[in-house]
Amino acid sequence: MQLEDYWDKYSRKNNVTSSRLRENVIHRYAFCHAVRENARMSLQKIGRLVKRDHATVIWGCKNHEMNYRFDSDYRIIYDNINQEIQHMLLENGVVPKTIADGDDVRNVHFKFLDLSKKLRSSIKTINSYKVEMKKVEVYKKHIAELEAKNQRLNKELSRLKNLL
Repeated sequence: MQLEDYWDKYSRKNNVTSSRLRENVIHRYAFCHAVRENARMSLQKIGRLVKRDHATVIWGCKNHEMNYRFDSDYRIIYDNINQEIQHMLLENGVVPKTIADGDDVRNVHFKFLDLSKKLRSSIKTINSYKVEMKKVEVYKKHIAELEAKNQRLNKELSRLKNLL
């Protein structure tokens, strides 16, 4: 479901239509290959995501190496999509196949989860400090106003003393 949502948002963002123009095809092929490399999905399911059949997925994966080697646009698109898919899978508790080949993957995955929790708590702490700093700025402004008022009153008091 999330891959389908990702593809819908990505295709709208990059104006990927269902035509056979090269600009559209490289996005579809890059997405198909990235999903095939990272997720445990059948060719039919991947094809349904991009509204194509399994043969398109096979063809896109078969041509991936040549596209990646000789087409700089494809390389950039694939690297971005691959990275975003890996992050999305990790955030949802799924270890991508490209990472899952190692023995210590689960430990690394949980270390990343712990790290992200710590980062989120640090961000919350920083945001609370920002709120406190805004309060301090308000207090500083109020103190400056009180000091100015005190100076005016002292001047008025010394003027009245001189009159007496």
